[in-house]
Amino acid sequence: MSLSGQAQTNISGKPGLIYIPSAQQTGDGAFQFGYHYNPVRYGFRYNRRNSEGIYFANLTLLPRLEINVNLLRINNEKQRGKKGIGDRQLDIKYLLLKETPKRPSLAVILSAPFGIDNSLATNALVAGKTFRLGNNLYADITAGFGSPIYIQRDESEKSNYNIFNSLEIIHKKDLAYRYLSGPFGGFNVRFDNKAGFMAEWDSQHFNAGIYTTLFKRWTVQAAVLNFDQVTFGTSYAVNMLPLPRRVRAYQDPKGNNMEAAAPSEKEKLRNNFENLHVDSTARKVAYEQRLYRNPYIGMLEMQRVSGDSGVKEYVPMFQGVPLGAYRMDQKISYRTLAKDEVQVPRFLLNKYKLDFWLQPVFAANFGYREKTLQSNTSLLLQTQFYLWKGLALNAGVLFPVTNDLDNRPKIIRPAPIFLNQFLAFGKHFVSASAGYFYNDQYGVNVQYRHHDLSGPWSFGFEGGLTGLYYYTKTGIYYENMNNLLLVADAAYRLSRPDLTVKLSGGRYLAGDEGARLDLIRQFTNAEVGLYVMKTNNGTTAGFNFAIPIPPGKIAQGKKVRFRTGEEFRWEYSYTRGFRIGERYRTGYQLDQKLRQYHTEYLNKQRP
Repeated sequence: MSLSGQAQTNISGKPGLIYIPSAQQTGDGAFQFGYHYNPVRYGFRYNRRNSEGIYFANLTLLPRLEINVNLLRINNEKQRGKKGIGDRQLDIKYLLLKETPKRPSLAVILSAPFGIDNSLATNALVAGKTFRLGNNLYADITAGFGSPIYIQRDESEKSNYNIFNSLEIIHKKDLAYRYLSGPFGGFNVRFDNKAGFMAEWDSQHFNAGIYTTLFKRWTVQAAVLNFDQVTFGTSYAVNMLPLPRRVRAYQDPKGNNMEAAAPSEKEKLRNNFENLHVDSTARKVAYEQRLYRNPYIGMLEMQRVSGDSGVKEYVPMFQGVPLGAYRMDQKISYRTLAKDEVQVPRFLLNKYKLDFWLQPVFAANFGYREKTLQSNTSLLLQTQFYLWKGLALNAGVLFPVTNDLDNRPKIIRPAPIFLNQFLAFGKHFVSASAGYFYNDQYGVNVQYRHHDLSGPWSFGFEGGLTGLYYYTKTGIYYENMNNLLLVADAAYRLSRPDLTVKLSGGRYLAGDEGARLDLIRQFTNAEVGLYVMKTNNGTTAGFNFAIPIPPGKIAQGKKVRFRTGEEFRWEYSYTRGFRIGERYRTGYQLDQKLRQYHTEYLNKQRP
């Protein structure tokens, strides 16, 4: 029996055949994205009137749990400006039973009920079994039942402030196309995971097709629906858990350190670090790196640099402030530092490179029929001046790219300019900022967090007093500093698999009060979260992610460096325009920064 499973996806982007999903178990951290074309006669939204394009992303967020996001867009619309951005849908698949030699796998799939138009509504129970037919030849059998009803909202996108408002039961028999309504089943005969032939009954029609996977990641497929019209699609698959190949070479399969780097490599790697201090007596090395979002990569590179010097503890710093001491044994351990245990200079300006980086900024509203995508996109050229221990001045220049989100002029202007003081006292951390922040707010902000970087619990508080500002062609427009932000949170980290549950609440930027629940999964170099939120202004849900920005280092010398930013962070909210739980950014959020240094996150990257 093959346990790896094929990369084939169904019409909505889930592992499956052509239209039907499967109960296939996907690997933890598996991520696929792609596109499918659906022909006119089998259109879900406007059956026999328009063909459709379906864009999707599918992520195995937790073992057994998949999250699928898809967007169905109508092709060849006859009345422009009537279709909106398309039908957005969120589906959840949970594997109830894993396949064994004697037992099939069993999964349940549910579509989120807060959609306004869920053309691909999938509420189904599905089972699957794999049989080995010969050398590298397998047959995957799938059977299931799709619910003839589903829940959606009878709501307009312009009054979309409560995702649990106006819920109603929809009978698929009343729709132009009954997708997955009743029994369905099919099979896939495949040669390993490289190519296959599929046939299915999708509860309405017989379909048959073929697919092939190229370079182990890219899948192309085509099928004939009901022996009538052709559908086709493509997808690309990656896994978000392995380290980059060049970094995996720094450690052996048991997690032991490899031998020290050659002198030429050592000098090259040393140039990636700043404010470097080696204490040969205490066998510690303190350093700071600003190239990688993932601090574990910096730790491995520092091992390569100091592998033959007897160093036993590694002390990463942030803005010149030590965060703690880590021992890089087979299992990484952490301890807090005693006061003044690591002596670093207070004046920092001459200890750091003149560092410049490019940072994209993107804000958007989706869904209005008159304007399907309203966006504000900019590119920032930024720099930091480390003035004192923990104190940094952030500055730069903003270059506008597009803006149809508001009526503010597209002019080159200063990027957010603010001072930030970072402090660390054992398990207590503080970030205090003053100046011009992101999201057009100026003022002061203080964040505090109690966080044991080897324990499950953390607690935090954030307070700020800000006002609106933005640049005009003649100067800066200000409003009074009367926006009070007061938010407290408690977070608990589950060791398996790097999942943080965070409950926060308080007063938000628009003066609304409420609470928010986040589920945050850390992968090796990325982070993905789901959330639901309720305040006085409404109820919403969405997702967010943070990913590194390639290529990272662009050019570097001993005194100057040019690179891309450490990460791009973005959040999607299903509702928009109602100011539900809005916040602003001050360069970094304290809890987001600190959980990157948690020992369990680091140890998950050890072999």
